[in-house]
Amino acid sequence: QFVDLLIGTAPANTPAAVKRQTTSENYGQTIPAVTAPFGMTQFTPQTHATEKKCVAPYYWGTPALQGFRATHWTSGSCVQDYGSFTVFPTTRGNHFRFLPSQRKTLYVYNSDLSSPAYYAAMLPESNILTEITATRRAGFFRFSWLDPENPTIIIDVNSDEGKGFIKIDAEKGEITGYNPAHRIYNGHGHPAGFNGYFAAQFDKSIVKAGTYGNNELFDDITEQQNKNDIGAYVTFEIKDGEVLKMKIGTSFTSIENARLNMETEIPHWDFEKTKIELEKTWNSLLGRINVEGGSDDDYTKFYTAMYHSLIHPRLFSDTNGDYPEFGGGKSIQKANGFDYYCDFSNWDIFRTQMPLVSIIAPEYYENMVQSLIVKAEQGGWLPIFPMWNSYTSAMIGDHSTSVITDALMKGFDIDAEKAYNYMRKNAFETPVDLDEYIDGKGRRALESYLQFDYIPIEDEVPYAFHTHEQVSRTMEYAYNDWTVAQVAQKLGKSSDYNELMARSLNYANVFDPDKGWVCGRYGDGTFTDEFDANGDMFYITEGTPKQYTWFVPHDIQGLMDLMGGSEPFSQKLNAFIDNKEYWHGNEPSHHIPYLFNYIGNWEKTQETVKNLLQTEYGTGPGGLSGNDDAGQMSAWYVFGAAGFYPVCPGSNEYQLSSPVFEKVTFSLNKKYYPGGKFVLETPSENQYNTFSRVLLNNNETEPVIRHEDLQTGGKLQFLTD
Repeated sequence: QFVDLLIGTAPANTPAAVKRQTTSENYGQTIPAVTAPFGMTQFTPQTHATEKKCVAPYYWGTPALQGFRATHWTSGSCVQDYGSFTVFPTTRGNHFRFLPSQRKTLYVYNSDLSSPAYYAAMLPESNILTEITATRRAGFFRFSWLDPENPTIIIDVNSDEGKGFIKIDAEKGEITGYNPAHRIYNGHGHPAGFNGYFAAQFDKSIVKAGTYGNNELFDDITEQQNKNDIGAYVTFEIKDGEVLKMKIGTSFTSIENARLNMETEIPHWDFEKTKIELEKTWNSLLGRINVEGGSDDDYTKFYTAMYHSLIHPRLFSDTNGDYPEFGGGKSIQKANGFDYYCDFSNWDIFRTQMPLVSIIAPEYYENMVQSLIVKAEQGGWLPIFPMWNSYTSAMIGDHSTSVITDALMKGFDIDAEKAYNYMRKNAFETPVDLDEYIDGKGRRALESYLQFDYIPIEDEVPYAFHTHEQVSRTMEYAYNDWTVAQVAQKLGKSSDYNELMARSLNYANVFDPDKGWVCGRYGDGTFTDEFDANGDMFYITEGTPKQYTWFVPHDIQGLMDLMGGSEPFSQKLNAFIDNKEYWHGNEPSHHIPYLFNYIGNWEKTQETVKNLLQTEYGTGPGGLSGNDDAGQMSAWYVFGAAGFYPVCPGSNEYQLSSPVFEKVTFSLNKKYYPGGKFVLETPSENQYNTFSRVLLNNNETEPVIRHEDLQTGGKLQFLTD
């Protein structure tokens, strides 16, 4: 009821974004996806035909529609789509427009009827209604023609490289095909070792068919391969008042498994049955957090943010467990007893999105973390930022270690010894084979980091999508070292623990006491004069020295000491927020509003968080102030609106703000959370106020709770004096 599929599909128009007037980061980059939670394939209207980097399939405000895409776009990202294909309903006439650029058409969308389980659009120029629902690995379409004369379905293979395959089997009433996935970042342009496969079946007989490629139409030719813009069309006989139904199975292993996935998940032609089943799935998962006492806009923002947080990582294994081997797809592997996932935007999601999934969808989360370890087993190294089932060093840090540590410290059933071996390997070793390093294996610039206890700016960090950025890398590696140390301690590896804990203080080596902020440093120990505390510096990742200085989530007290104590820390933090130097549109700043808790100013935490909830998020297509980044921005909203936040994943601590609702009830999976329920309550009619006291199970407490409190269940009450 409260999910708005359009939030984040247009340039931001939130109060904060209007003031900022930025450009590319002003797009939420989400899509109105019909999908199962963490589904293999999302189904979305298409306004842009390419799979190129940073171009989402759909943007609100583009008046013409090109079709409906089965997509593997990472929602809210600036990566690439891959292995996708597009469906378009039309009428076969004398002037048949079969290419996406030719057939663009106006459309009418009813937001009141649409949901994560259902999308409908009317194409008024041709009087065709398209309806879509889905399962975990398949899509279900229903088409209605007002004037069913030569009703036709087109399917495009969306390869920008002129590769792929499509085939029509009119006797079976089926179209099959594949679109090869290619890599970007490391291995740019090379095959990823697998394809996006599909098998589409219809509930009516095909009476005419053809294909196209290289801008040429081939009537009665039923197969095309490895040409530019290939696709197929099939035409049917439909009586007035009848509909045409189409089921599409998808897979990353084979056409046969795409068909198997479809037949297993939709073994019938009852569109409403599939739609109702998916609605129940979403209502059950979204219902794990029940909020009361807010406005309709608050409910819309909250549940849309939950929806965005529950799309990725992506299911990659088939119903029979098959999936392509990680890091090249050399063989087909079998996921026995678990589902295999990929597309981990780890630099973004380790902070908030994965911690949220661990709470509200733990049965999925455990499989996701297991999948990271399986990737390490198959490729030899724990991946940094695994996308399209490949190694990449797209972003900085080593945050598979962050995700795995958080899971182990929370008590999830993960093989700790096996995980630790790969985490430790990333922390202490660099691939001997340069080709492996170039391919994306291992931490970037680790040798410099180990030699100097920071990465000097002479090391330009080659073989990375983000070169340089030495200060940000140093700070994130320090945190990563702390996470690995926590697992070392858990396993009784005291020598490793002591060494890694010492390395976790390396952030101090890029803090310039004269400037008062982090700064690039040479190998001889001197700091560069190339410095602007509020400017874009080559040694900082997607932010400023001021913004990155605060990224010491594991040692806030140590950062205070560097700044001269709690008073200077407080002055700098207040000025940073009050002077609007905080940037919410990118991840490195996301924990900063909660740092006021560490200096005893819980009220300022609440004020800051609630201001951001109102100014950085909105309703409507422009309601996200920056790239949603696989649900990270949205997960921040969910935690903020609920009243607590994981400042340091791996610590099992949550810093409190306070809810924007009168009551927030977490109904949790008792296998992982034996207490079953955790409730946060406020007495105020205006939840955007601040509170001065908090009770945990009727006992006065500081504004911090532990993960164990969620596991045992209970109640948090926020009170005023």
